[in-house]
Amino acid sequence: MKPRVVILGGGFAGLAAARELDSRHDVTLIDRGAHFEYLPNLHELVSRSKKPRSLRLSRERLVARRGHTFLRAEVVAIDPERRRVRTSDGAELAYDALVVATGSAFSSRGVPGVAEHGLPLRSIADGVEIGARLKRLADGGGSRAVTIVGGGFTGVECLGEILRRYRQHRGLAIRVIEPRHRLLAGQPRVVDQALRAVIEECDVELFFDESVARLERGRIELASGSWLRTDLTIWTAGGGPSPLLAKAGLAAAGEWAPVFRTLQSRAYDDILIAGDSAELRRPVSKQSYQATAMGRRAGKNAARLLAGEKLKKHEPEEEQLLITFGYLTGFYIDDDMVIEGAALCLARELLFQAGMAELDRPRRAGARRRLLTRLRDAARFGALPPPLLSMAPYPFGRPPRDRFDLPSLPRVLKWRGAGSDLEAAEASAETLGRLGPAAGERGAGVLRLLGPRLVT
Repeated sequence: MKPRVVILGGGFAGLAAARELDSRHDVTLIDRGAHFEYLPNLHELVSRSKKPRSLRLSRERLVARRGHTFLRAEVVAIDPERRRVRTSDGAELAYDALVVATGSAFSSRGVPGVAEHGLPLRSIADGVEIGARLKRLADGGGSRAVTIVGGGFTGVECLGEILRRYRQHRGLAIRVIEPRHRLLAGQPRVVDQALRAVIEECDVELFFDESVARLERGRIELASGSWLRTDLTIWTAGGGPSPLLAKAGLAAAGEWAPVFRTLQSRAYDDILIAGDSAELRRPVSKQSYQATAMGRRAGKNAARLLAGEKLKKHEPEEEQLLITFGYLTGFYIDDDMVIEGAALCLARELLFQAGMAELDRPRRAGARRRLLTRLRDAARFGALPPPLLSMAPYPFGRPPRDRFDLPSLPRVLKWRGAGSDLEAAEASAETLGRLGPAAGERGAGVLRLLGPRLVT
């Protein structure tokens, strides 16, 4: 009888773990959703520059390629003592090794009215709903107020997409409420400063050091006691751990599950935890590339555990962030430098296309068709950023509406650890030297996978 591996969650970490397990294992991946959704680009649904089909892949098809089983169900309990998981329909699955990759869950932060009157941005359906609501508000005439609660990654990228489409629509008043004193508080201050310079040009109202006390229909009560009118409230104030972790004894209530460097649970040796659910002693960012790396290590260690071999320690990926603000600007951040520029939005699109192609490898006709559909969607006239269209010849070009519609080159905002301009330039060249070949390799990999179908 094959050893049984159950994987909870079909996101980046869960799918990466499944890909590391082969036919020697009886693998079942469980998720309540039929489709994998490319969460890092959900914000592009807000401006309708991406179509839902471009961000969606069948989990059953992805899992079946490795000879594994996909079960569409919601897991409601883990019984570590009996080595079983239970789904909402009462079914139980036994395991010899369990990989928990349930990601983060929606959190209202205890604020009354969020569930009833706030729209999160955590799924394709959420992005489509926000995009449709924005369009109705813009088309309805009159003065309307849109409020984003949270100035982290999701809130900032969502704001960028709203400004991408509606920054010249004077009927929409847009505001951001952030409980800390700046946007993207965990990142270098120069990022906040550059963002504010763009935001000020677009007449966005920023509320810092302010939090929401209550949401009601059509209005928001702030912790300071004042009230704001709102026609659409987008709740991006962060997620939290799945309650399943605490119920199973893998974590304290409201906390992420602590793990060893091998990604084994600190409570149960036969449970590995990956992605957002896991909390290492030295925390890593809850980004898709870190979740993928953790999923790969969890899958490999599950195989080693079942074979009686020594588990290997997880080595986190180097922290690198690529943040886009519509097409207005973008930021690349790593340990050496911070680069700003609208051209970085094209790099983000390349990473998206490469990432989807890596998940849905276009070696078969169906996968090639899906890749070409994504590329066509990205190249359609309405999805192309205006800086590109402004350079196109007549009749394909479009005159710029403001400076954001004009092409511009990236600029370096900060070199970390550089004591002089010369050292800064050297650090810049070294970092760009690493980025160029890496991006080229990913792009070349997609072309190799496409083969002759690219030009047919």
